Amino acid sequence: MADDAHPVLSVRRASPGDVGALAEVHVRAWQEAYPGLVPQDYLDALSVDDRAVQWTRMLAETDWPRCGTFVLEDRGAVVGFVHLRPSEDDDASDDVGEVAALYVRAGAWGRGGGRALLSAATAELGRAGCTSVTLWVLGTNERARCFYERCGWVPDGGEKVHDWVTFVADDVRYRMDRLPTADAGP
Repeated sequence: MADDAHPVLSVRRASPGDVGALAEVHVRAWQEAYPGLVPQDYLDALSVDDRAVQWTRMLAETDWPRCGTFVLEDRGAVVGFVHLRPSEDDDASDDVGEVAALYVRAGAWGRGGGRALLSAATAELGRAGCTSVTLWVLGTNERARCFYERCGWVPDGGEKVHDWVTFVADDVRYRMDRLPTADAGP
């Protein structure tokens, strides 16, 4: 049962009306999760307006069940999201999906929202016929890596250097091969 201190989080499909909230969460979640992992001047320069342009494009490309975004709400306010799509990795077959982004505001950490978002994404990609799902995580982000491993994801040996123009980061790929059945869903 939920109380005022720990209300029930809910997951739903994003709509075009969520652009501003998604952009805000995207920027603030980066600023909350990455201090000490990426340069602070990069985090300080992140722009909600720039992210809103990206989110407008991304939501316009929604094609359920293969590509889309779920939002995590806390009492009606968006506090997280997951974006899913077909894998863009060169070594991926057509039946591999990708969790392209998963972010939750720090105030909602540890309350099950990240798991709920991952579950919604893998179930949706399972409905799309994917047999595996991958995601990329900053190699030095131990908090995120531990979270994914607790959720049953495993590193598959994939690594890449991500050039963010103002800095370079090493990313590690994780994989989930046990997808929910086609009738599962959020």
